[in-house]
Amino acid sequence: MRLTTRFLLLRAVVFVALGVLVWLSFEAVVDRINMQWGREFAQRQVLFDKYRTLSPLIREIELARKMAAEPVLVEMALNEHEPLARKRGLKLLEEYRYRFREHSYFAAFAHSGHYYYNDAANSYGGKQLRYTLNPQSVNDQWFYATLKDGMEYQVNVDPDVHLDVVKVWINVLLKQRGKVLGVVGTGIELTDFLKESVDIHQPGVDNFFVDKSLAIQLSTDPAMIDYASLTKTVEQRIRIDRLFTRPADMAAIQQAAEALRSKPDGEIATLWVTYQGGRHLLGMAWLPELGWYDLTLMDEQSLSMLHEYKWVPMLFVFIFLLALMLFGWLFNRWALAPICTLHRAMRAIQDGDDKLEPPIVGKGEVEALSRSFRQMVEKVRNTNHELEAKVKERTEALQRLSEVDPLTGLLNRRGMMARFEQEISRQARQDGTLGLLLLDLDHFKEVNDTYGHAAGDLALCAAAKVLGGVMRAYDHAARWGGEEFLILLPDCSETDLLAIAERIRARIEALKIDTGQSRFSFTVSIGAHRPQTPQTPDAMLQQVDRALYAAKADGRNCVRLSSGTGKA
Repeated sequence: MRLTTRFLLLRAVVFVALGVLVWLSFEAVVDRINMQWGREFAQRQVLFDKYRTLSPLIREIELARKMAAEPVLVEMALNEHEPLARKRGLKLLEEYRYRFREHSYFAAFAHSGHYYYNDAANSYGGKQLRYTLNPQSVNDQWFYATLKDGMEYQVNVDPDVHLDVVKVWINVLLKQRGKVLGVVGTGIELTDFLKESVDIHQPGVDNFFVDKSLAIQLSTDPAMIDYASLTKTVEQRIRIDRLFTRPADMAAIQQAAEALRSKPDGEIATLWVTYQGGRHLLGMAWLPELGWYDLTLMDEQSLSMLHEYKWVPMLFVFIFLLALMLFGWLFNRWALAPICTLHRAMRAIQDGDDKLEPPIVGKGEVEALSRSFRQMVEKVRNTNHELEAKVKERTEALQRLSEVDPLTGLLNRRGMMARFEQEISRQARQDGTLGLLLLDLDHFKEVNDTYGHAAGDLALCAAAKVLGGVMRAYDHAARWGGEEFLILLPDCSETDLLAIAERIRARIEALKIDTGQSRFSFTVSIGAHRPQTPQTPDAMLQQVDRALYAAKADGRNCVRLSSGTGKA
């Protein structure tokens, strides 16, 4: 064989070998980048979906649980045949109706089977008893299944045939001393809730929520939702095995689901599955608040960040054909070294170096690749920061909701106790003083009975506004009870404490509440306490409470200062 032929053959072998090497190296780098990006994106997307879905439900669940703990409602369940007990119970239910998101409620009692309901339009005012549940009726099995299940609360997607509505129902057990008396709660229109949770219209991303048995509870396709899961056997439910037909995928999903329930809240599992004929990355999270799993599917194409640059190896191949003799030096300078640098940067970032700035290396297309890699890293970091900020914002919002009275906008008891402890600690460090005012609106029950609870709410809000106008910037005010308010005044002398209390009393006495149909006014009794020596919060509250009772005993509409010795 001629030397030229041998040389041409050698060049061809070198060309093929180097071409294959370049192609495989590039594919490996791109695949690892895409894999890492895909898993990170999946985790952030699942977290985002989780908090977006929990937000509209968490307040409704807490409010429904609070309603179920009301003694008046327990009395109605036990003595439903007594007109007064039933009247008081319905009055309480109507009060809660305005506080629920969709201004609707339901209450079903185990003893009688009676089902009470009213909606935002007050369609059933005066006739809230809609029907009687029947243990033999298929349409009423949700109630008896809920009683049998025994969970404190459940979130269930179910059509109510009697009322002709389909909602995401929040069912809370009504109990007394461990005995189940019935089920109460509220509902959110399914169409509205789907828009806020799974109907995200994000290309390449599908979202589902399933229960412990993997039955579908929320989906963009209402036909795929397993309505009234509680009343069905596992075999009758619409489960995700309709979406994942490969047995290996279902086994992996079931294994991941079981593992998530034993891990701390916030853990996310990711795995590759076949969905709708294509390869998808599945992100899973367990939501203990609902007893559901969040499943987010992302197709492989939408996760690929560098697929448009796969022509780069072809450029290298063309260079090999033109100048094989210069290949080693040029390829090492223009291709291999930059790719290795990028690869090292990728490994460093992958190992947790969040501050490393990917270098701009090489020339031409390799430089463009490195710039794209830097842009991709910046985009991933920005996305992570945005998602973390959103999660932090939602968490802080939930924390604020738990410490604020929704009617007056003041702190609630929980929020005030937190500020109380902080001020006690601060005053102890700074050897300061702390004043306390406890207010009780006089004859407030008569206001409610005479003008209605809506007028009572107006009075409470007006009183709260007076407090806001009188307090100093660093004082704290809370709605302490039904018509009681507590004010914490740091660094306040006894003279200032009494002056502020008297100013509040006078301004409240001067209020004129206009309900649109009538006008009324009211007064307030105020107890004041300023300890001469440090006291515990409980001791201060006892003293100021005694001072308040002294104000009431002296005819109300006055201010009384505690002596600090237990006598006002």
